[in-house]
Amino acid sequence: MYTAFYGLREKPFTLLPDPRYLFLADSHREALAHLLYGIDQAEGFICITGEVGTGKTTLCRTLLDRLGGETEVAFLFNPSQSGIELLQDIHAEFGLESIGRSRSDLTGELNHFLLQKKHEQRRVLLILDEAQNLSASTLEQVRLLSNLETQSSKLIQILLLGQPELDRKLNSSELRQLRQRISVRWQLHPLTTKETRAYVRHRLHVAAGAERDLFTDAALREIHRRTGGVPRLINVLCDRVLLAGYVARTPQIGVGIVRQAAKEIPDAGRRPVRSPAGDRGPRARRLAMAGVRKLGAGAVFAAGLVLGLVVAGGLLMGSGDRIRGHVRPWLASLGVTLEGSAEPPVGAPPPLLADLPESVEASDFEASLAGSATLRVTNAAAFETQTLASVDPARIEEMSQVAHDGLVAGAFLGAVLDSEDEDLMRKSALNAILDVYALEPVTGFPVTDELALAWAEERGLSVLPLQDAGLDRLSELNHPSLLRLRAGDDAETRLVALVQIDGDLAALHGVAEAGPLWVPLDELLQQWDGEAWVLWRDFEAIRPVLAFGEQGHSVSWLQTALSELGYYAGEPSGLFDRATREGLRSFQREQNLLPDGMAGPRTRMVLYDRLHRYDVPRLVGEGDAG
Repeated sequence: MYTAFYGLREKPFTLLPDPRYLFLADSHREALAHLLYGIDQAEGFICITGEVGTGKTTLCRTLLDRLGGETEVAFLFNPSQSGIELLQDIHAEFGLESIGRSRSDLTGELNHFLLQKKHEQRRVLLILDEAQNLSASTLEQVRLLSNLETQSSKLIQILLLGQPELDRKLNSSELRQLRQRISVRWQLHPLTTKETRAYVRHRLHVAAGAERDLFTDAALREIHRRTGGVPRLINVLCDRVLLAGYVARTPQIGVGIVRQAAKEIPDAGRRPVRSPAGDRGPRARRLAMAGVRKLGAGAVFAAGLVLGLVVAGGLLMGSGDRIRGHVRPWLASLGVTLEGSAEPPVGAPPPLLADLPESVEASDFEASLAGSATLRVTNAAAFETQTLASVDPARIEEMSQVAHDGLVAGAFLGAVLDSEDEDLMRKSALNAILDVYALEPVTGFPVTDELALAWAEERGLSVLPLQDAGLDRLSELNHPSLLRLRAGDDAETRLVALVQIDGDLAALHGVAEAGPLWVPLDELLQQWDGEAWVLWRDFEAIRPVLAFGEQGHSVSWLQTALSELGYYAGEPSGLFDRATREGLRSFQREQNLLPDGMAGPRTRMVLYDRLHRYDVPRLVGEGDAG
């Protein structure tokens, strides 16, 4: 249905193993290289494992295309459970007689067949797919097949394909003989965010015969998060997304349509994306700072000390602009402050990390730290003062990963979000919004974002959901909002509260327990895909939507509000007439709202904000508005 609408010649995301759509990610390319090497070197056993849908069968078909006609192949997709049945299936695949034969007869005839192929200089390859379903006894029978050999070489090569359960079976003590004979072993990993983007665009290019940039970058990141980078799930979700986009007549797919379509696919929920083995990125070696309190006072101090070192070193080497406004509130939430640092007075601008004197050399500063420089730990459960000499160097290295990775990569916010406890952040973000409205805080932990929003509504707030929003839109609505931010490149998201924008800085609550974390707007945008919930108070008991022809108290209030702002002349009549509609449209146009002449939630939010008789907690101060 959607192919013509999107300029495609065929559906790009079918589940059929069409070689035209072959896309080899780094993990698949390395796995193929291992396979070709193992077969070329006549290794006896080769094993490839990976999660469901990661492309094991597609990889195997690619291997067969590369081998050419000199290889005799038996490919068993669902091998039999018993040893005798497995031998019979192998005979059937090679065209040998198998009915009514004993185990010894089957083994003897197979050995004769393999010797004949050796004489013909042909290679014999047995592929067992879904090998994780084989019992230990049957796998032992497979091992015995490798005993069919000459003095100089193996007569048959065996490739085991399976899910991660196969790895666990092979690692058991009862299969150690088989495990020791596997000379080539590789695990397939899901696609990374970058590879997912390339994969989707590759399939669109093949289906269209030209470049087709149908998905926004935010949508592609959401596809990766929803599927975990599993190619089969990517195909299922993208096919459903294109159908939803066609129904909505959307020329380009945004993140909102991806989330809508994902609701119809059970396996496309928010999936934690695991880093490949050996990955030394922030997520693979992070330390959950929410758990620091459980590690004791020395650990808390170590975190503060290392962050102080990184920050001070960065400032002294000229990178202060990148990290100003980040670190001090975060340290404060851990109960750590720099020794001798002055607290800003009440009403002062957002707390920024003070610059060190330009005359101080980095080497001198580091030398003084190694001697007697200290940090003050203000957490009541921690030491009051410690020195560098009392901290375990291993603990320092461990604690430094979050700060180091974030600062060096220029994504401190993502690193901090990735290090914090999700439920604790959600609770802190919700309570920050409730606090600005002077409402009772929650004491429990909302385990989902949806529950947090429900609790806000129970306390009298209204919720306006936004998809693909921007900071301009939030500034126009001018109310505190809950945002869903990415906790790193390949991680799940976190809920934070945006309560204030001051120039080019944003105050985020929920990241640091002690107060807001001020971050540059451009860094906020790097972690935000545009999903937001504006929380606002509907001060007047009026109808949800006011439109032309209606009458009553609600219309009188609207006319009074428009009159105060200069968009309506005359006395309030209580009748939504033409003059009321035109005045409302003029107001909507000037406030960058849809000029539909109806007073819905967005229009009322902006009216409350512009009418100073309402105590609205404003996102942007009057001096910065517009």
